[in-house]
Amino acid sequence: MILILLFSVALFLEKTHHIHLYHNRRERLEITFLFFFVGVIWDTFAIWRGHWAFPAGSNVGIVIGLMPLEEYLFALVVPLL
Repeated sequence: MILILLFSVALFLEKTHHIHLYHNRRERLEITFLFFFVGVIWDTFAIWRGHWAFPAGSNVGIVIGLMPLEEYLFALVVPLL
């Protein structure tokens, strides 16, 4: 829910105040996916090594691999902001 709110605010500011973090669409995609892949690999490695964990009995939602879906969305949305 918080990620959706942050993403909406970022899009609103970009459209109304013409604040652009990237020069073009290609640059936005390249940087976003670079940080996404690095973030997912980093988080997966940290979970695998036991630096942090998502308890199996807790309600973390949809889990893909070792991480919940929210972690993937976080790694995708944050570089856009």
